[in-house]
Amino acid sequence: MIRLIFCDVDGTLVQDNEQGDYTISVENLREINRTVNSGVHFALATGRPADFVPRTYGRQFSFDTVAYSGAYVTARQKLIYESIFTLEEARHLQALLENQPAELLCITNQNDYCFAGRKSEYIDEFCDPDNVPDYREILPWTLAELAQRKPAQTFVSLVILCHQPNTLKQLAEQASRLGYDPVMTRHDGYSMMKPGVNKASGIQKVASLDHVPLYEIAVLGDSINDLEMFELIEESYAMEKSHPEILARAKYIVHDVAEALRMIQEKNREEQEMSKC
Repeated sequence: MIRLIFCDVDGTLVQDNEQGDYTISVENLREINRTVNSGVHFALATGRPADFVPRTYGRQFSFDTVAYSGAYVTARQKLIYESIFTLEEARHLQALLENQPAELLCITNQNDYCFAGRKSEYIDEFCDPDNVPDYREILPWTLAELAQRKPAQTFVSLVILCHQPNTLKQLAEQASRLGYDPVMTRHDGYSMMKPGVNKASGIQKVASLDHVPLYEIAVLGDSINDLEMFELIEESYAMEKSHPEILARAKYIVHDVAEALRMIQEKNREEQEMSKC
């Protein structure tokens, strides 16, 4: 019986509707409520900050969240884990990008953005009014200037951005040789993860807190940064337009979150009926 569900956000829970709005569908909302009312715990696993969904779509969606792809984990409205990058680590990565057509995005645990070199082509992209709001403040300093003002500053996420796919891949490979686990979280960016930090490790932390075994967990996703949680959890549901590796790894392929939740509810009902026999 499934007791705990972890759902990805972008492209899974939140999708473009027929009007072109990036939103949570009525069907998904209805099935989330039915699932929660049946006693199943619903949580999020996302590359976005922990408060993105409730701030954007309503405080009724204040779920436990594996945020920043596992680097920041909240449960029971408290922070239970945070992966920290120091200024020194950020500077080390910035040096890797020297003379490259790339930028290092350093994100604080308050979701403030520091663009290490303040290259306008990357800052402008994040300031686009058509983007889904991420409630960020873009700091007006380079990384060196930030270090002078706030020498104790730390970051929850470091992202290598590059508009040239081949160069981006090469930079990710170089970062990997430095000991990081690069995870593609944008079409033009890799998030640098500490070894062993990913959505799967975040799921394990929440599951341990609630004493839920892995076989009583289901995961829903669509992107390559969902791969570790699909490898960890057998009961996995991929959206139809998922990354090929996710489609290959998933136990089930569904149209949307609502379909996956209906399947989980039905399987739970069947197991409850069998347990009565």
